[in-house]
Amino acid sequence: MAEMRKLEKLANHLTYNFGLVWEGNSTNTCNGVLGEYTKYNNSHKVSLYLSTGLPVIIWKQAALADFVTKNNVGIAIESLDEIDDAIKNVGKQQYAQMKSNTDIIAKKMRSGFYIKSAIHKLIN
Repeated sequence: MAEMRKLEKLANHLTYNFGLVWEGNSTNTCNGVLGEYTKYNNSHKVSLYLSTGLPVIIWKQAALADFVTKNNVGIAIESLDEIDDAIKNVGKQQYAQMKSNTDIIAKKMRSGFYIKSAIHKLIN
Protein backbone atom coordinates (compact mmCIF):
# COMPACT_ATOMS: atom_id res chain seq x y z
CA MET A 1 0.00 0.00 0.00
CA ALA A 2 2.85 2.40 0.84
CA GLU A 3 4.55 1.54 -2.47
CA MET A 4 1.35 2.38 -4.33
CA ARG A 5 1.22 5.82 -2.69
CA LYS A 6 4.84 6.42 -3.69
CA LEU A 7 4.01 5.55 -7.30
CA GLU A 8 0.98 7.85 -7.25
CA LYS A 9 3.16 10.70 -5.92
CA LEU A 10 5.75 10.02 -8.59
CA ALA A 11 3.10 10.03 -11.33
CA ASN A 12 1.99 13.50 -10.19
CA HIS A 13 5.48 14.80 -10.98
CA LEU A 14 5.71 13.25 -14.42
CA THR A 15 4.63 15.98 -16.81
CA TYR A 16 5.10 14.10 -20.07
CA ASN A 17 5.19 10.51 -21.21
CA PHE A 18 7.66 9.20 -23.77
CA GLY A 19 8.67 5.76 -24.95
CA LEU A 20 12.44 5.31 -24.89
CA VAL A 21 14.11 3.68 -27.90
CA TRP A 22 17.68 2.93 -26.88
CA GLU A 23 19.81 -0.13 -27.58
CA GLY A 24 23.13 -1.14 -26.06
CA ASN A 25 24.78 -0.88 -22.67
CA SER A 26 26.14 2.65 -22.90
CA THR A 27 24.46 5.90 -21.94
CA ASN A 28 26.66 7.81 -24.41
CA THR A 29 25.56 6.04 -27.57
CA CYS A 30 23.63 3.05 -28.82
CA ASN A 31 26.28 0.38 -29.18
CA GLY A 32 26.85 -3.24 -29.95
CA VAL A 33 24.97 -5.30 -32.50
CA LEU A 34 21.57 -3.85 -31.57
CA GLY A 35 22.91 -0.30 -31.58
CA GLU A 36 24.28 -0.81 -35.08
CA TYR A 37 21.00 -2.45 -36.09
CA THR A 38 19.03 0.70 -35.19
CA LYS A 39 21.11 2.72 -37.66
CA TYR A 40 19.68 0.75 -40.58
CA ASN A 41 16.36 -0.78 -39.55
CA ASN A 42 13.09 0.40 -38.12
CA SER A 43 12.90 -0.57 -34.47
CA HIS A 44 9.77 -2.42 -33.41
CA LYS A 45 9.82 -0.27 -30.25
CA VAL A 46 9.17 2.87 -32.30
CA SER A 47 6.20 1.18 -33.98
CA LEU A 48 4.90 -0.07 -30.66
CA TYR A 49 5.09 3.28 -28.91
CA LEU A 50 3.79 5.35 -31.82
CA SER A 51 0.95 2.95 -32.63
CA THR A 52 -0.30 3.38 -29.07
CA GLY A 53 -0.04 7.18 -29.26
CA LEU A 54 3.12 7.56 -27.20
CA PRO A 55 5.79 10.03 -28.43
CA VAL A 56 9.32 8.67 -28.39
CA ILE A 57 12.82 9.59 -27.36
CA ILE A 58 15.20 8.09 -29.89
CA TRP A 59 18.92 8.02 -30.66
CA LYS A 60 19.86 10.66 -33.26
CA GLN A 61 21.75 8.07 -35.31
CA ALA A 62 18.76 5.69 -35.52
CA ALA A 63 17.18 5.09 -38.91
CA LEU A 64 13.85 6.45 -37.68
CA ALA A 65 15.23 9.59 -36.01
CA ASP A 66 14.45 11.73 -39.07
CA PHE A 67 10.89 10.37 -39.21
CA VAL A 68 10.42 11.16 -35.52
CA THR A 69 11.72 14.72 -35.78
CA LYS A 70 10.14 15.59 -39.15
CA ASN A 71 6.74 14.38 -37.98
CA ASN A 72 7.23 15.96 -34.53
CA VAL A 73 6.37 12.74 -32.71
CA GLY A 74 9.25 12.74 -30.28
CA ILE A 75 12.78 13.86 -29.50
CA ALA A 76 16.09 12.68 -30.96
CA ILE A 77 19.09 12.73 -28.63
CA GLU A 78 22.74 11.78 -29.01
CA SER A 79 23.23 10.52 -25.44
CA LEU A 80 21.03 9.46 -22.54
CA ASP A 81 22.76 12.19 -20.57
CA GLU A 82 20.69 14.66 -22.65
CA ILE A 83 17.28 13.29 -21.59
CA ASP A 84 16.65 15.61 -18.65
CA ASP A 85 17.44 18.75 -20.62
CA ALA A 86 15.60 17.52 -23.71
CA ILE A 87 12.42 16.88 -21.72
CA LYS A 88 12.74 20.15 -19.78
CA ASN A 89 12.90 22.00 -23.11
CA VAL A 90 9.55 20.60 -24.21
CA GLY A 91 6.80 23.03 -23.25
CA LYS A 92 3.20 22.01 -22.59
CA GLN A 93 2.02 23.26 -25.98
CA GLN A 94 4.88 21.54 -27.77
CA TYR A 95 4.13 18.25 -26.01
CA ALA A 96 0.42 18.61 -26.81
CA GLN A 97 1.33 19.06 -30.49
CA MET A 98 3.69 16.06 -30.33
CA LYS A 99 0.94 13.97 -28.76
CA SER A 100 -1.59 15.09 -31.38
CA ASN A 101 0.86 14.26 -34.19
CA THR A 102 1.54 10.90 -32.58
CA ASP A 103 -2.18 10.13 -32.45
CA ILE A 104 -2.45 10.86 -36.20
CA ILE A 105 0.52 8.60 -36.95
CA ALA A 106 -0.96 5.91 -34.67
CA LYS A 107 -4.22 5.87 -36.62
CA LYS A 108 -2.31 5.58 -39.89
CA MET A 109 -0.21 2.73 -38.52
CA ARG A 110 -3.19 0.82 -37.17
CA SER A 111 -5.05 1.18 -40.48
CA GLY A 112 -2.10 -0.17 -42.48
CA PHE A 113 -1.40 3.14 -44.23
CA TYR A 114 2.38 2.75 -44.23
CA ILE A 115 2.47 -0.87 -45.41
CA LYS A 116 -0.12 -0.09 -48.12
CA SER A 117 1.98 2.89 -49.24
CA ALA A 118 5.12 0.74 -49.38
CA ILE A 119 3.33 -1.94 -51.43
CA HIS A 120 1.91 0.71 -53.77
CA LYS A 121 5.40 2.17 -54.32
CA LEU A 122 6.80 -1.30 -54.92
CA ILE A 123 4.16 -2.12 -57.52
CA ASN A 124 4.57 1.19 -59.32
